[in-house]
Amino acid sequence: MSQSYDIVITGGGMAGATAAISFAQLGLSVALIEAVEPEQELSTSYDQRAVALSASSVAIYRSLGLWSELESVACPIKNIHVSDQGRFGFTRLAASDYLIDSLGEVILLEQAGPILWAALKQYPLIDIYCPAKLEKFESEKNYCRLTISQSTQTKDSDTENNQQLSTIDASLMIAADGTYSRIAETLNLPINREPYHQHAVIANISTDKKHDNHAFERFTNEGPLALLPLTANRMSLVWCHKPENADEVMAWDDGHFIEALQQAFGYRLGRITKVGKRYQYPLSLHHAQQHFSDRVLLFGNAAHTLHPIAGQGLNLSLRDIAALTDCLSNACLSNSRLSEHAESSRDFGNGEFLADYIQSRQADWQQTIIATDSLARLFSNDFLPLALVRNKAMNLINRLPFVKEQLANAAMGYSGFSSRLTRGLANQPIFKASK
Repeated sequence: MSQSYDIVITGGGMAGATAAISFAQLGLSVALIEAVEPEQELSTSYDQRAVALSASSVAIYRSLGLWSELESVACPIKNIHVSDQGRFGFTRLAASDYLIDSLGEVILLEQAGPILWAALKQYPLIDIYCPAKLEKFESEKNYCRLTISQSTQTKDSDTENNQQLSTIDASLMIAADGTYSRIAETLNLPINREPYHQHAVIANISTDKKHDNHAFERFTNEGPLALLPLTANRMSLVWCHKPENADEVMAWDDGHFIEALQQAFGYRLGRITKVGKRYQYPLSLHHAQQHFSDRVLLFGNAAHTLHPIAGQGLNLSLRDIAALTDCLSNACLSNSRLSEHAESSRDFGNGEFLADYIQSRQADWQQTIIATDSLARLFSNDFLPLALVRNKAMNLINRLPFVKEQLANAAMGYSGFSSRLTRGLANQPIFKASK
């Protein structure tokens, strides 16, 4: 017998978990399917990477009632310094210039995961299937049916050796299963994929000077470099290298790595004293050309994976969540396509409703993707004339308050986007619980 829900979400990373909580607050029943518990080392959703939450993303988490817990492990960004190695040009953004406390907050995924999952378990309308694997799915006229498998233990064994199959029905399936989405592949949804021919080397470092809540973007001979402030005076490093150089960088001992990083970044934070475990992954732009089909909606990295240098990937996904939450609320309150009174009309997967959501997001997607892609390519190009123009442009921007304000608004996630959650309005339970 199938278990029925309003929405099923495949993928329990930051985007999937946050979406589940937001939708449950509206009174919707949600099934969340995830392969790996967030505390396990195998989890790629909640590893040692850091994410920079824009001011609008912080507002979303505050409206959802989650920020008080997340704030305890977050570090505010009060200044952003952008520079080019070997040249004098720079741009600086300061929260104090706009009479705000911070431009954003930095949080480690491995610390955010347990907080979000603890919150998920507080909602009776959310059922978590984890660890679980999606075996197959099929779309019917009024619902999507998923078959999942879960490992179970026998009484006489500590090993997971039995596979239990379950069937789930939902009006809408949200595919938040990552950049290389199996669901998107199964549906043959067209995805624009453009490799950057770079690998990101990431690590956490310590320096002998306090970071004072500064974030740094520096464009080096090897590739773009970002340092984000963390708690305990640590910094999160993202350093982009050509693929043929990345393996060599990973093989360096800590002393060699620190020396090379020091030369590339300089001494704004004094001496680099320690580097943690290093990781690397290839970088590419992934953007869905078609976001939904047959009651399935792509979400998170499955819909758009961006270059990390501008830190906008997760922030864009959180704005997607805020926008879809608004669409669900508006559709119910206007009684135009959904009704809280007629069970048969709780059709969250119908094409017309999803098309309206997609239309509402197109401008933000295009602006963010173009800006991030242009920035990544511009500052990865060491062609001398272009580098000189880039350097002069940074100096010019630093002298133009209006342009700097536009950049600050974009960095904070407020450039042309507004929703109830970003305005500080908490979700209200407007649907009758169907669970």
